[in-house]
Amino acid sequence: MKKKFLSVILTLGLIVMSFVPCAIAATTFSDVLSPDHDWASKQIKEMTDLGIIKGYTDGTFRPDKSISKIEALLLFSRAAGYSNDEYAAIKDFAASKYEAVISSINLGNYSSFSPELAFALYKNILGDDELVRYLDEKAYSEDFPRSDAAILLANLMGADVKKANTSSLKFADVKDIPEKALPYVAYVVEEGLMNGVEQKDGTVNFDADKPLSRAQVSVLLYRIIDKLDMSVESGIVTKADADNGILEFTNSDKKEKSYVVPESANILIDGAAAKLGDISKESKVVVVRHGRDIFSVEALSPSSNETVKGTVTATASKATYVKLTLKLDSTGEEKTYYSKSADDFEVTNNGVADKFSSIKLNDYVVVKLLDSAIVSIDKQTSEATVQGVVEDIALDDPMTITVVTTDETTDKETSSEYTVDEDVSVRRDGERVTMRELLIGDKVVLTVTKGAVSKIVATSSKSTVTGSISSITISSQSKIALTSNGKTTEYPISMGTEYVVGGNKGSIYDLRLGNVVTLSLSGSTVTKVDQTTSASATTKSGTIESSNTSYGYINITTSDGSSEQIFASKSGGSISSKIIDGETGKDILFKNLKKGDFIIATGAYSDGAFIAKTIVVTPAAE
Repeated sequence: MKKKFLSVILTLGLIVMSFVPCAIAATTFSDVLSPDHDWASKQIKEMTDLGIIKGYTDGTFRPDKSISKIEALLLFSRAAGYSNDEYAAIKDFAASKYEAVISSINLGNYSSFSPELAFALYKNILGDDELVRYLDEKAYSEDFPRSDAAILLANLMGADVKKANTSSLKFADVKDIPEKALPYVAYVVEEGLMNGVEQKDGTVNFDADKPLSRAQVSVLLYRIIDKLDMSVESGIVTKADADNGILEFTNSDKKEKSYVVPESANILIDGAAAKLGDISKESKVVVVRHGRDIFSVEALSPSSNETVKGTVTATASKATYVKLTLKLDSTGEEKTYYSKSADDFEVTNNGVADKFSSIKLNDYVVVKLLDSAIVSIDKQTSEATVQGVVEDIALDDPMTITVVTTDETTDKETSSEYTVDEDVSVRRDGERVTMRELLIGDKVVLTVTKGAVSKIVATSSKSTVTGSISSITISSQSKIALTSNGKTTEYPISMGTEYVVGGNKGSIYDLRLGNVVTLSLSGSTVTKVDQTTSASATTKSGTIESSNTSYGYINITTSDGSSEQIFASKSGGSISSKIIDGETGKDILFKNLKKGDFIIATGAYSDGAFIAKTIVVTPAAE
């Protein structure tokens, strides 16, 4: 095995393989040392030594544990280059292009991995329709069969399976291999990437439906790495000479590069097949080499949006436009920019509205451009402090944070977006954390150094709110809207949110519109949802007309004018329904219910009577 490890296949994250980091050397895994796993012990050691797959804290590797379909797909996406920083621009492009397709799939707890699935589509590991079918109806949790492994692997390798010789397959169970998978199996077998499984009677099966195990994954990754021998470079195109087959670009290290691109190379522009001569100057490009040969050239059309930072060396204000000359941070060169008119751009001073005339020589500015024209200028002090509340966080490259600040004099609120330095220091409630652990609604103090946030000090604020669910949005940023006291408010849901449904652990899919829930908030972000009733409960709402404490029921008039009778649930002769004051979130007694109160009751029918498990009370309007 080559010790040169390819940057295209980096450490597979926690969710992909659900591996718990372990410092134990591969050779000491208690369940790998047995003779039953001699066939994979070398590969397991290689993969664990490289940090691709880790063992468990109990000193085991669990080589026979299977992986799920979505775990495997994420693995293949990363093997295709998702974990490589050189693909940053393409990952953003793919996430945008395939957002609609992926958002149509119910991914549950895996929704945050949508960008990786988008990259798999971009790399044609699966087609759009194939992905929808592959992950349909929570199928992502199903075991990953060997036949699917053959398909994804062949697609990852860019194989032309039409040329595969299916007649060469000699497996005893070849008839059990799905027809669609046959050419893919033939390809991976021919390439030595997958083999058959010897049976006790000496025959060899492919075992198409058999799940892929952790040990088999280790062996497969080992073979992929050895086979691909791939290196990746990215940069900005300076010349694409189709006549001579030459591509020139400035790479990420600011070095000029020139490659001869063979006719056999795959040329892509915005993910679609193209020719070398179609690549425009200033395009972002990724060049992939297998060994010494160019395998593919992947380009993105030049972006019309750009942000530049630098020190002001000259300004000019004309009747129809302004001119701004900067010494750029990125290159050190001087460059001049113009506005489209004299007043169609915004000027701010550390996020506060200002005038162009305030910009002086040697000021540090952040300039946003659209089609090379100035659309905004923000003058930055060498170090500024911003206090506010987190409105949005984007973990893209570059990371951004949007903060709402309040003018103490006018109480006017202003929303401002800041670029976050990749080496930013983040503390939340005194603990060192990552950007991912900040929550919308956190109070923050930002230290902004030359246009980028270098330090964030965040403080969480804990609270609860009770009301009925009016809407649920499941996406990369899931949200829940609650109606309480006639007012509907939407709250973002954190990735680690706990769900309690009817006293049991649940998920977002167990929540029901109209059901009463109590949200635990950190800032304005939901960290826990407590739905007292089960997912199958029914909800009734209306105004109390009368009540009977002795028999434990109330009569209400609903919004359509009809009458309903609602009984409280009882245990041991006493009322056991949970009755909540919608204003305070505190429990109240059944006898305190009064005429005119608006209530939301959640429960179920029993012997023709509606039995309420939970009643939320909104006091009568005065």
